[in-house]
Amino acid sequence: MEFSGVFDAIYNSNNDDYIYLKYFLFIKYSDLIYIEINGVGSIIIPFKELLKHRYLKMYYDISVMLIDNKHKIIEKISKDDRYKPQYNKQIYNEERNWFIDSAYFLKDLTTKKRVETGKYYHYYNINPNNLRNMGVSKVKNITKFYKDLYIIYGYEQGIIFKDLIEHYTNLLLEYNINLIDKELEKISASQEDDKNFFNLLELYNKKGMNADIFHILYNNLISEKERKKYTKYLIC
Repeated sequence: MEFSGVFDAIYNSNNDDYIYLKYFLFIKYSDLIYIEINGVGSIIIPFKELLKHRYLKMYYDISVMLIDNKHKIIEKISKDDRYKPQYNKQIYNEERNWFIDSAYFLKDLTTKKRVETGKYYHYYNINPNNLRNMGVSKVKNITKFYKDLYIIYGYEQGIIFKDLIEHYTNLLLEYNINLIDKELEKISASQEDDKNFFNLLELYNKKGMNADIFHILYNNLISEKERKKYTKYLIC
């Protein structure tokens, strides 16, 4: 199974409240995928069907670039264990025990929007073990899911879709550049282009980023003079 998700929220720290909240959670298994969206619900569809849906595919592509280990999920063993991450009751209406540790988008009203890690926001409303015996959702449930998805997020799927892609691409660019900066801090300042290039390759393999985002990072981090040197290594 492969686990990933996108959590995007605006938070008001003055009154400890989320004034905007959106999350898309995915579990890919076999040739199927479980999708859960706040305000919409959850379904299981063939993975190939998700790839045909440009809106859902966009969020799925983003989700796999925000998590280090797609095959890792954590169970909160005990409700009384104070040292285990607790699901946020402001976000989820029901108790949830299975979660992933992934980067997320969060904006405090007093700060700029940024990508963060280190907190636990991605909680599933399902025991993933149960998916092993579950197939594609009933047609009526899938129909209702898509109808509710359009009612709630139709504005994103419409005329602002290109702006939405640019918005998340910029956030992912910022996130990946910060990752590279952290890696570079561990290495000496010499041979900077070589370090940037090979860190990009490592990041490409680790994060599963697509070719477009890779080239944006490449063009921003590798000097124009040195790009010819690495061209033979690029296949996309």
